[in-house]
Amino acid sequence: MEEDNGTFNFFLSAILLVHLYERKLYKISKALVHIYYVLLVLSIFEVLKTKYNFNHFLYTIEDIIAISLLPAVYAFSEDYYGKTKNYIKRFFISLPLFFLILINDFIFKIQLTNSKIAELSIVIYSLFIITLIFRNTIKTNVEKSVKITINIVLFSLFSYYAIIIFINKHNSKFLLLLTMFSFFIVESVLIRKSRIGTIEAAKENLILNISDGLLLVDKNNYVLNLNKPAQKIIGKEFNQIINRKLEDNFKNGQIIENDGKYYSIEIINFEKGAIYYFRDITKEMKYSKRQEIANKLFHNLFNNIPEPLALITPSGKIVDCNSAFTKTFGYKKLENIENIVPDYLKEESKILTLQILKKGYVNYETVRKSKNGKNIFVRIYASKFEIENQTFIYIIYSDISNEKKLSQQLSNLIEKDPLTQTFNKVYVIKRLKSLKPLFYHSLIFIDIKDFRRINSIKGNVFGDKILKIVANKLRKCTNYIISRAHADEFWILAEELDIDVKKAYNKNKELILHINNCLKNIKIDDISLQFHIGTYIFKSNENIDEVIRKASLSLSKSKDEDKIITYSKEIEDEIRKELEKEVQIKKAIEKGEFIPFFQPIATHNMEIVGAEALIRWVKDGKVIPPFEFLDFLEKTGLIEQASKQIFESVCKLLSKTKKLKFVDVNISPIQLKNNNFSKDYLKILEKYNIQSKQITIEITENLFIDYNDIVRENLNLLKSEGFKLCLDDFGTGYSSLNYLRNIPFDIIKIDREFISNIDDEKNLNLLKAIYSIAESFNMGAIPEGVENEKQLEILTMIGFRLFQGYYFGKPMPESEFLSILS
Repeated sequence: MEEDNGTFNFFLSAILLVHLYERKLYKISKALVHIYYVLLVLSIFEVLKTKYNFNHFLYTIEDIIAISLLPAVYAFSEDYYGKTKNYIKRFFISLPLFFLILINDFIFKIQLTNSKIAELSIVIYSLFIITLIFRNTIKTNVEKSVKITINIVLFSLFSYYAIIIFINKHNSKFLLLLTMFSFFIVESVLIRKSRIGTIEAAKENLILNISDGLLLVDKNNYVLNLNKPAQKIIGKEFNQIINRKLEDNFKNGQIIENDGKYYSIEIINFEKGAIYYFRDITKEMKYSKRQEIANKLFHNLFNNIPEPLALITPSGKIVDCNSAFTKTFGYKKLENIENIVPDYLKEESKILTLQILKKGYVNYETVRKSKNGKNIFVRIYASKFEIENQTFIYIIYSDISNEKKLSQQLSNLIEKDPLTQTFNKVYVIKRLKSLKPLFYHSLIFIDIKDFRRINSIKGNVFGDKILKIVANKLRKCTNYIISRAHADEFWILAEELDIDVKKAYNKNKELILHINNCLKNIKIDDISLQFHIGTYIFKSNENIDEVIRKASLSLSKSKDEDKIITYSKEIEDEIRKELEKEVQIKKAIEKGEFIPFFQPIATHNMEIVGAEALIRWVKDGKVIPPFEFLDFLEKTGLIEQASKQIFESVCKLLSKTKKLKFVDVNISPIQLKNNNFSKDYLKILEKYNIQSKQITIEITENLFIDYNDIVRENLNLLKSEGFKLCLDDFGTGYSSLNYLRNIPFDIIKIDREFISNIDDEKNLNLLKAIYSIAESFNMGAIPEGVENEKQLEILTMIGFRLFQGYYFGKPMPESEFLSILS
């Protein structure tokens, strides 16, 4: 009987082991492998015991192997219900049984199966382990019905077998084996049902609650189940279609429309039927339609925009281009954009592409070339963008050829002198702003000597002719920028002379000498032109106003010294001294330090009838001579204030004495250019109650360099008010006679050079001729520089009646002059 039981157990254990691997139950828990192999080993032991006599040691081994089943079952429950695999816990659970075996087998020499106390201990211990397994089972997440079933079955089985084990005295191990076998049969079934139930519930829940449509059919296309979205899509209620054949012929990938919504159909086939999945793609369809409209609009705009437009790769390949691009440049898709770049701009094109890839965009004006070789001025706007990790560049070309042409025409109007067709001052200043760094450059100022005088004598037409000739000469002389900046002032901008300052100075010197040679020997209607030249060498980082100022200073210095001047710090120092001098002179005017010295004008018998008021600067008791300040007064315009003070002093003198018939007052051309000059002098006369005939206004030929309408009006007003007009230094200018004819002078003063050389026969004849001219114009004539009696006698014999010179007295202060009068 025991042999049959052992054999049965062996085959049963083998079947369980095959079932373990065939169903892959070991994936649920590796403890199952332990349990099934232990059962197999125990069944083998049972078979062997029937044929062989086991000693005490083998029985002990059998007990140990059998007892290990209980903790293994507990380990399985933990694995299955998601507990942490704790091998130490399993070890401690098994420990009491091992101690029990050791006490029975090795100390008392009693086999476990022959001990009532041991068997009872095993039952109690088994119930303890089952309780732990219950606890794990209760904590699971399976449905309550399954939990209750498991609890009832387990409790019933283990209670039943525990009682049997307690009562049965023959084979406790076999009963334990049956208990384990029954437990695993029931546990496997329940696990299977639990999982299938859970999966089915999940499937049902998924089908009913998913927002997309789901429809299940069998292999004959009969509807087994469907959710509400599927009912709405098909247009039938659940009862109308369930267990009926699906009549709609849906295709995989088909898109259908229902009640304003779009669905894509996906058919999933399996052995027993198919699932129809209706996915709501309304949003995607709307987006797709919008995208389609946007694409159509873009392509329509792309192809019909009037500006040439190209889409290229960074390497220059034309991916796409519009008709305007093809029409303008003659190239199409798949050609290279570099074809439209002129050879001399290839490097520029590469730089532009790198800039676009780096910055993302570029806006630039340049030149591009059409297929027929025509150069076209274009404004480029290019931008980078990416599609699916690929970089592209789109470029818009605006043809600005006409704009450039118009700009050039406007530039000619704005930046060119219409008379000489050279550039004007505006253009030179513009160029000064864009000079290259590192290099030295120079600005050369050229002025035509006495141009204003020539222009006033010969007229504007003649003056314009001179300017044109000079401009043409300069154009032939140099390729640098030539500008007529002012009336008769030309500028030459010599760019990039050299990086080295010494070489730049040498090149500039050679250039100026060359220009000077070109301008030599220009003769127009017997007038030989002469020029003043000043220059300044500078770098591009210098202030433009300073550059022009320094070049202008060098030209002013050239006029003063009558030679070519290159700006230097010494000139700046001189200017600084002049500024200091100007401050001193202004203070002198405020303090009244400018006073008149009077030089007598007398008859041949030494009678003083008049005087010339000569300006002197008396500072700290010292008399500063006129040559130290008079030109400066003229240059700065301060002569007006100083002369007005002198005139007022003259009027005071005339109010003090009745012995003087007249006083000559020197007037600067600057004063006569002032509209208010005559009115101011008349007010001073009125203030001191002086008659205008007592004042002689003395002017020099310098006045006629800038002779204009204002000067003419002032002279006519003075004449009409009773002032006498006197022309000083007569005979030194070639045009004196012309002035006598056009201006109503009352007196002329003959220059002292004629008097000092009176012994010369030619000079004497000139004096006689001048006297005759004065008589013919009904003017008086006064020789200046009479220094001795002999000169006086000769001049008296010629016919002169009034004289001026050291023979009659040097210029003297008012007090001294009044003393000799009395």
